Amino acid sequence: MKILKKILIGGLILAVGAGGFLYYKIKGFMPDGQIKAQVKKQYTNEVKTSCKKTLDFSPFKESMEKISEERFKELEELILHSDVTKIQEGFKNKTYSVEEVTAFYLIRIEMYDENKLNTVIELNPDAIEIAKQLDKQLDNGKIDGNLFGIPVLLKDNIGTGDKMHNTAGAAALENSKCDRDAFIVGKIRKANGIILGKANMSEWANFMSSNSSNGYSALGGQTHNPYGSFDVGGSSSGSAASVAAGLAPISIGSETAGSMIYPSSQNSVVGIKPSLGLLSRDRIIPIAEAQDTAGTIGKNVKDAVILFNELVGFDSNDIETENAKEFEGVDYTKFLDKDGLKGMKIGLLVDDMVVSNYRKGDKEILDKAVEDLKNLGAEVIEVKAGEEAFGVNYMNVLVHGYKNDVNQYLKNIGSKDIKNIEDIIKFNKEDMENRAPYNQALIEMAQENKFTEEEIKKDIENNRKVAGDAIDKVLKDNDVEVLLTLSNYFSGVYAPAGYPAITIPTGYREGGEPIGITLVASKFEEGKLIKAAYSYEQGTKNRKDPKMIIE
Repeated sequence: MKILKKILIGGLILAVGAGGFLYYKIKGFMPDGQIKAQVKKQYTNEVKTSCKKTLDFSPFKESMEKISEERFKELEELILHSDVTKIQEGFKNKTYSVEEVTAFYLIRIEMYDENKLNTVIELNPDAIEIAKQLDKQLDNGKIDGNLFGIPVLLKDNIGTGDKMHNTAGAAALENSKCDRDAFIVGKIRKANGIILGKANMSEWANFMSSNSSNGYSALGGQTHNPYGSFDVGGSSSGSAASVAAGLAPISIGSETAGSMIYPSSQNSVVGIKPSLGLLSRDRIIPIAEAQDTAGTIGKNVKDAVILFNELVGFDSNDIETENAKEFEGVDYTKFLDKDGLKGMKIGLLVDDMVVSNYRKGDKEILDKAVEDLKNLGAEVIEVKAGEEAFGVNYMNVLVHGYKNDVNQYLKNIGSKDIKNIEDIIKFNKEDMENRAPYNQALIEMAQENKFTEEEIKKDIENNRKVAGDAIDKVLKDNDVEVLLTLSNYFSGVYAPAGYPAITIPTGYREGGEPIGITLVASKFEEGKLIKAAYSYEQGTKNRKDPKMIIE
């Protein structure tokens, strides 16, 4: 078949042939040249348009102004380096109030974010009022819920049934609100967490243009990496960068293929991409539900796990979560074992498709990580997933899924102005310079796709089997519990399989660019990942906070 053109998206090279059929070669990661191009887009040639929203701090000003400069510095010492549990101890000890902690993070967002890092796209106007209600519970001696008083940022594709919008960063959805809370948002509220606001993201979760900039959206502008002029990663850019910058203690992102793991690695935070079916996708703007999942982000493994623990569960609105029934009673915090690596056997992936894409300095960083793992009691051996693992064709699934699943989402929420992706395309064409400066080729491709449900169903089943079998085989044949790589080098395999991954800060490239190791396990084996990740983190303490500068 004659190939008409090639495009690059999120580490994949796609070839579009006659009839729109997609071929591709997994690149796993973007080599140095492509990273330089991303950095140029994000910093040197940063796009700024009239669509960008401004943050409204007016509902919080009274609470923010109560905090003096001296008190703010005290709170920085008390909160910024504390995990979720320690922050909650401060509530119990009356060291600070929930209102004060919430206002503290809002002050930091005002100081460091708007027109600077651009990690937050909208603030929850009810955040302070919710905090005050929780303070009333505190006054009565009650602390109910494992997320009590903890501010949480949501990627702006996760719907809330309150005053906030749900836009995926798209100008077409600027006024779009969800008809109710996403299932996982309801779980946060039940655990008495505070929805602080919505995090910026790569528009439409990076499924808009092959030429796009990671972390850019029309409504949120360009998200920046708090560590410097480095690729912020995507698509959960704001979810990762905000936590790294201390603008929220924890956040939720989403992933289709690398969208949690890559930005978490790039911003030196912990990201958990769960097995498909553990977390509901209800009222989350999709790319393709065949691979989409929400995930959690924290500065440390414990925080990411505490949030993850609250979100697992069956949802009748998401048939994929039928499997979650088995795990609803699991307390994943029990896997937070400092000695978890002792006696664990780990497989270091050395497939050519992984190794050939290492960036400068990656091998040395990985070698050091392997040495640390061994010193902490693990046995690490080299393994290969095999060529077939990298041959799954999931771009057809994404192209078909985007059209089908986004249209269904818009129908479900009762969207009136924008009813389908055809409306989105038309809307953007009216002002491409501001609404779609990087073009919308992928959306147009999705609209034009002619794949049948039967064809895509076969692709999904084949992808899950081929990728899943490859992971399970390398684990079994080598008698290893988890697989090891860097960043999102293996996302093109674990993602279509629906298998879990976790990334943990491991070091910094030349110049200070963060990078994390990534561990992958068999489906529903999150416990093994948490055990290994926590032990590695506690044994190395590799993470460093970024140096925050007020411009």
